[in-house]
Amino acid sequence: MKLTKKTAYVALILSVVIGQIGTGCLEACQAFTRLVPTLALIVAYAVSYWCLSKALMLIDLSIAFATWLAVGTIGSALMGAFLFHQTISPVGWGAIIVMIFGIFLLNLYGTPKESEGTETAGEQAK
Repeated sequence: MKLTKKTAYVALILSVVIGQIGTGCLEACQAFTRLVPTLALIVAYAVSYWCLSKALMLIDLSIAFATWLAVGTIGSALMGAFLFHQTISPVGWGAIIVMIFGIFLLNLYGTPKESEGTETAGEQAK
């Protein structure tokens, strides 16, 4: 499979989205007492980590994992607030906004600029 920087970011996005599905199942499985949400949780987390591993072929760990974790944290907080009707304090909302700016800055300036940015995983291994 030929992976470009663009498809590595697609894999990272898929990893986050699928991980959030798993996190929703974590709430729904009620401490692993409900079979279907528990199985969905296991599958979603496995697929999420597989997509993350593909993204790591071209995105530095420091950027990819930090982005994955922060976006997942924001997504979990928003999911808790809007799907499960849990409360977020005003300071919590401020923290979410700070994390969004942090992710943006990390991805924009977190690593030195690459010469072309079109290198593929196959070319990187050479």
